[in-house]
Amino acid sequence: MSTIPRSVILPLLILLAAPCGAQAGIAEEAKCQKAMAREGARYASRVISSNLKCTDAVAQCQLECEQGNFGPPCDSNPPPCCDPNNTGSNAGFAACMSSAQAVCDAETLKRAAYEQTKHDHMVAACAPLTLDELCGGESPGLDFATLNAGCLAINPNYTCTLENLISCIGGPLQHQLLDQITFLLHPRSSDAIATLNLEAAFPDLPITQKVKGDVAAGKVDVWSITGQAGDEIVVRVNTRDDNGNNTSNLRPILTLLGDGCMPIGDTNVHTNNCAVPSICGGSCPQFRRVLPFDGTFGLAVQAAPIGACTGGRYKLVVLSPSGTVPTLVADDVDPSSVMGSLIGPCAVFAP
Repeated sequence: MSTIPRSVILPLLILLAAPCGAQAGIAEEAKCQKAMAREGARYASRVISSNLKCTDAVAQCQLECEQGNFGPPCDSNPPPCCDPNNTGSNAGFAACMSSAQAVCDAETLKRAAYEQTKHDHMVAACAPLTLDELCGGESPGLDFATLNAGCLAINPNYTCTLENLISCIGGPLQHQLLDQITFLLHPRSSDAIATLNLEAAFPDLPITQKVKGDVAAGKVDVWSITGQAGDEIVVRVNTRDDNGNNTSNLRPILTLLGDGCMPIGDTNVHTNNCAVPSICGGSCPQFRRVLPFDGTFGLAVQAAPIGACTGGRYKLVVLSPSGTVPTLVADDVDPSSVMGSLIGPCAVFAP
């Protein structure tokens, strides 16, 4: 029986053992990566479903209010009536919204539990990795270097650790995306947030604010809003019933004003069919705009005396990240007195 020299066996054992050690590291990295993806996807699905349960419950009450299920809608009737943005306007609506609030409170607790479950599963799967493997400092590892840069942009004191990375993935970055998806799937969710004051539970969901006005023929109302450079806002004007037969006497014109009451250029105002048809066939204006600077802006709603249209009632709707509430600063004034002034600050914005 022949024997293999010891000098040959030792290098052979080292050669055979080396790939196994490398494979173990790869397996651990793969396990962590799969857990990050799996738990993140599961969490996202649960949170979106939870968000929609809350906003659906609120929107259902608001739809019933608008359709007169709790009494005459305030848009076309005097008090007592039902206002979908005021829970105190009608007892039946208030009871419905109280039930919706209970649904939202329960879903808030569920989302906290989903977050904890995700965290625990990710920690269990990724704990064996070194910081270098996890964060991708000297070696690619899981290649979270780009994500780390995003986390650092949000929090200048951020350092890559397993806990910090999971908190960032499940914190502002993912929450922002999930709130955006919620709004995409349910546009009325922003109404729900404002009506029940749920801004803290949905910090990255834009908020809708609605105010009502009445502008005379040829005159203009100016509403002030505040915002920051980079804020994306959506503003529209809806007509309301002026004649008791679901028709409007208003053909509205909408203008965004900046410093000095000057109209801000490059604001593309589009028109859509009005929910309450205008007797002169007018349409309702709307624009989406990124604010160019920090400060106070004006929203001018003008009644164009065209054809049979004179003035009339309207609803101004503003969708913004901050939920800024429009404030009436000029009521039924001559357009030349508040728009296009080139001298000094705009009088309607003066403190």
